[in-house]
Amino acid sequence: MRRLPHNRTIVLDGSNLLAPLLLGAFVVLALLAAGWWLRERRLGAQRTSMRALHALSEDIIAASTPTEIAEILAARLPEATRATSTNLYLFDRRRKALERVSTAADPEPMAAPVEAPPEGLASAAVVCFRNRTTLNIPDVRRSPLVKVGPKTSLPRAALFAPLIAHNEVLGVLEVHNDRKFGYFRPEEQAALHHLANQAAASLKLQEQQAMREQLFRSEKLAVTGQLISGIANDLRAPLDRIVALTESLGASAGAPVAEADLHRLSAEANRASEIVWRLVSFARQDQAGQQRVNVNALITGLARFREPEWRVLGLNHQVHIGHEAAEVAGYEGQLEQAFLNLLVYAEQRASASANKTIVLKTSVLANRALLEIDYSPPHSPESEPDPFAEAASAETGAPGLEVCLGILRNHGGEARMLRRSGICGFEIELPLAPAAAEPEVPSSKSGAVVRSLTLALVDPDPTTQRALVALLGAKGHRVVPASVESAADIVQRLRFDAVFWAVRTGGSAWSEFHDRFRASIPSFVLISDNYDHDLARSLAPRGGFLLASPVQENKLSEVLREIAARTPPA
Repeated sequence: MRRLPHNRTIVLDGSNLLAPLLLGAFVVLALLAAGWWLRERRLGAQRTSMRALHALSEDIIAASTPTEIAEILAARLPEATRATSTNLYLFDRRRKALERVSTAADPEPMAAPVEAPPEGLASAAVVCFRNRTTLNIPDVRRSPLVKVGPKTSLPRAALFAPLIAHNEVLGVLEVHNDRKFGYFRPEEQAALHHLANQAAASLKLQEQQAMREQLFRSEKLAVTGQLISGIANDLRAPLDRIVALTESLGASAGAPVAEADLHRLSAEANRASEIVWRLVSFARQDQAGQQRVNVNALITGLARFREPEWRVLGLNHQVHIGHEAAEVAGYEGQLEQAFLNLLVYAEQRASASANKTIVLKTSVLANRALLEIDYSPPHSPESEPDPFAEAASAETGAPGLEVCLGILRNHGGEARMLRRSGICGFEIELPLAPAAAEPEVPSSKSGAVVRSLTLALVDPDPTTQRALVALLGAKGHRVVPASVESAADIVQRLRFDAVFWAVRTGGSAWSEFHDRFRASIPSFVLISDNYDHDLARSLAPRGGFLLASPVQENKLSEVLREIAARTPPA
């Protein structure tokens, strides 16, 4: 081994070390750039997927049939997730089976009995339905949940999400990946679970709408039959009087005709004509669709129409019309016939009593129009039967009042039998129609009408939450209720024009939420039990509003106009 002399000095050249250092720095920078690029690409893909899911959720909510929902999912879900195909199953209660909704791409019907599921993926769909939970199967062929037949063609991965609405399982959403194992990722599972809930909500709305339409058609047929019976009964009295007066005039041939007899003949003929006119008007107004109905004017007209009959029956009558406007939304002909049927029933019961009294009264209370029809019963109020539970007797000829109850409920109202000291009657309530100009109030800035907004509502009190949802819905806006815990998740999955947050106990969750999502939510509306001017001023620069509870409708309208002005439609 050669040794260097002790007096020899080794000199290191800096140029020999600079090149490796520069190369190392370049490699590090390249790796950082590549990592940043990959991160931005992944985040961009997630944002694109999230926007597609939001748009898909909105279209599903707006769908009118299960087939339309299935077509939307089949066409657009692969754009938003790694799914390559999808199926929608609905539970048939009669057959106790999951039935696949047919689409244009897959029109072949298929049903999976819940008690004896067939082979293939349908067996996993049944497990998902029974357990009411999402199932993610990364490898279908190795999963014990899937009964594989000898010739079954299966995808690589699958996910099953139950369709749950109002704690009821309506069906199952089945999603496939035909190319790779190991899917779906946790964020995709959460997104698909939320999408299944949106589909369930849409299906529930469709079911309720179908039930309302079916109820309306059946009630319409029943009302028509009852109406014909009632009209025939009403016409009998004036026509009998016309015949009697005519025979009386004919018997007194050659004698001068009494002017009083002519007046009575004309009055009875006019009354018969008005009865027929009301029958024709009932059908005409029903075909015209819903309109604003003035309950005060309707009762005034009915009282004037029935007054001759009251005099014939010897009834003491009182009519008290409230001073407040009582306008409801609905079919005037149907409401008039329902009120008339109740009134005729009360007349017949009062005519058999000793006091022979009938009282009509209208008023407005708590955003509801109230109508009271009181009458003196033939016997004690305690022994008076409930006409809504029993059909009217054949002797009275009155139509069944259960039909009237159906009409009132179809208009969002209710009717009750009342028994007071010496008096019986009906109390009818109907929701007041929203202000006529409310849906088209000009914006304070642009003069444009207020468009339909998508709003999230966070309120821990279910009662006030339902009231505010109804108020906002009446103004034409779509409202998604949310809890404090689920608010963050919902606003990340759907696009909202504003978030309404009700503070009931003075908590600070709303402040953290507002700071976190201020950039993605155009407007934030805080609803507090007490109006704090300092808090309102602090919210204004951050795009927020403050409303005092209970919310006043005019203040709410101003806030909605401001929100619509600052968030133009996309």
